[in-house]
Amino acid sequence: MRSFVAFWMLAAAARASEPTLVEAQAAAARHAAGTGADDADRTSRLRASHFAPTVRGELIGKTDDRTRRGEFRLAPLREDDAAEARTWGIVVTWDLAQLVYSREEGQLALAHQHLARVRREVSFQAAKLWIERRQKCAALQKLSGPLRREAYLDLLRITAELDALTGGLYREALAEAEGQLEEEDR
Repeated sequence: MRSFVAFWMLAAAARASEPTLVEAQAAAARHAAGTGADDADRTSRLRASHFAPTVRGELIGKTDDRTRRGEFRLAPLREDDAAEARTWGIVVTWDLAQLVYSREEGQLALAHQHLARVRREVSFQAAKLWIERRQKCAALQKLSGPLRREAYLDLLRITAELDALTGGLYREALAEAEGQLEEEDR
């Protein structure tokens, strides 16, 4: 009887340390497509970037050395000219139409919609796997023999999928499931 009680206490402690459904869904959504706050940051950076002007600068240096030899109105001509010029310019331009609406905003809104759809799909998939894992854990208590080993393999597969989907949130549970499978094989 004591071993039975100890088993249930260990099982309760293990479940208490496992992530909840909400935590698993949030981790999966965050791992797949980032957070909604990241989307808002991208939008605000895009809108703020239109207030920055386009700045172009130019610096031109020109040196001219000429020597003229010849005759001008029957008089000998000998001139040595040297000239040097430096020209610079700065052009600052704003595209005022971009302040109202830019093409990138439409592309960014479309990308945000795609990321939100990915978050929903991954969250739904994480919920299905979480529920399936809970059902397998509950069913393990009633099974014995080769069915129990098969259930442990299913539990290991589901836990590995959850770990991959959530970005490592189930790493400890995955190690524990592998340990349980090894004990079952002995």
